[in-house]
Amino acid sequence: MSFETIKVLFLSLMVAALCVGFYLLGRSHAEVKIVKEKGEEIIKEVEVIKYVEQKKAEIWSKPNASDAELVSLFMQGEL
Repeated sequence: MSFETIKVLFLSLMVAALCVGFYLLGRSHAEVKIVKEKGEEIIKEVEVIKYVEQKKAEIWSKPNASDAELVSLFMQGEL
């Protein structure tokens, strides 16, 4: 094998390892919920991002948010 072939194989392996690493990192921040519909045999797997649920809970826990606060949260991308 020539040096160029080894170099291409090594770079391909590194790109594949990087893709797998990012996939596993994304999966570690998610949970899978199984949703069953009543009366039917349909089973759906829904992937829910945990930190989104935590942010929603923080926003909902703040009582009586004013319009200005809601607009600022919306502009910051938190709502």
